[in-house]
Amino acid sequence: MKNLLNYSKLWSLFLGLSILFFTACDEGEEEEPTPEPTASFTFAPNTPEVGQEITFTSSSENANSFSWSFGDGSTGSGENATHTYESAGDFTVTLVASGEGGNVTAEETVTVAEPEPQADPVEIYFADNTGDVFTMQKISGLGLETTIETAFETTGYTIQVFYDENNDKIYYSDDDNGQVIRVNPDGSGQEVVAEDIAGPRGLAVNEDASQLFVADRGADEILSVDLATGAKTVLYDSTDLANAIGDGVQPVAFLPEGLTFHNGELFFTCVDFDAETLWKAAADGSNLERLLAYGDAGFGYAVIVDTENDILIFDDADTNNLLSSAFDGSDINEVVGTDDYTYGIGIDYVTSKIYWSTRDGSVKRANRDGSEVETLVSADEGRVNRGLVVVPIN
Repeated sequence: MKNLLNYSKLWSLFLGLSILFFTACDEGEEEEPTPEPTASFTFAPNTPEVGQEITFTSSSENANSFSWSFGDGSTGSGENATHTYESAGDFTVTLVASGEGGNVTAEETVTVAEPEPQADPVEIYFADNTGDVFTMQKISGLGLETTIETAFETTGYTIQVFYDENNDKIYYSDDDNGQVIRVNPDGSGQEVVAEDIAGPRGLAVNEDASQLFVADRGADEILSVDLATGAKTVLYDSTDLANAIGDGVQPVAFLPEGLTFHNGELFFTCVDFDAETLWKAAADGSNLERLLAYGDAGFGYAVIVDTENDILIFDDADTNNLLSSAFDGSDINEVVGTDDYTYGIGIDYVTSKIYWSTRDGSVKRANRDGSEVETLVSADEGRVNRGLVVVPIN
């Protein structure tokens, strides 16, 4: 009987331990709960300006989907995002980070400021022959606080100035010494590239800057100069010009002044009576023709190519206007009034401004449609200004 009782107790004990063991095993095999995501982000730059791209970087955890709202009606997706604001102000940026554990939201305020005013990306160089020391003056800070300072001294009385943008070189005509000088915009590296010229005026170089073209008023010639050797070639002389007029009234002289080069062709002005006004020729010495006579466009001292609009812009000193025309001389239009003879014309294509310098000593600019004329150098200063160029700021 005792044995039966013992077996019964042992069986009960065994059953109890078994239940406890299996219960413990079941509890150990329960799945971990799915963690909830967290949401947070940073952005750079910390103080953005209007129009500046901002990068938003999520530092969220346990999330696999991201939705952005930038506070200006724009949205985005992805763990990281970029955005640009078109106006200044405070914007609440919201990130919704989603994962298996749910959705969470983070917010940050982005303060967007108006950009600091910037000066126009050009400087204006003009020849100043005032007094006994002749200089090239530089106008900078355009659009903000304009300053005028001496860039460098020139070697003589300067009539025309040309800027070679491809090589960042300024050329100017030294009428006192009958030469053409090439120089860096800071005044360093001045060198004579052409000499023994009777009256150097308009200047231009070809595409690879291997040839310099010079309007020689003193000799009634258009010259080509090999910039490697300095050798000069007469492309056109007074006889060629007279032959181009043919049976028309012949001038006593031609007096070429302004000159420009474009796509293998030269365009130049002549200012003597009956030689006016705008001429065209191939840069190889052929196909000379007079595009516009005095009755078409007066006479003038400067001509440039507007490469954006594919037109010529030139001075009409008879009416004190800048005019434009097609390359064949057609479609003549008034650009802007100038008040006096114009010796230098330049265009800033970035800000869409046209600049000019006149015989009365003033330097002015306007929108390219001729509106909003602004005086940069007043005629009251009594300067003796001539050529002008626009030099981009690197």
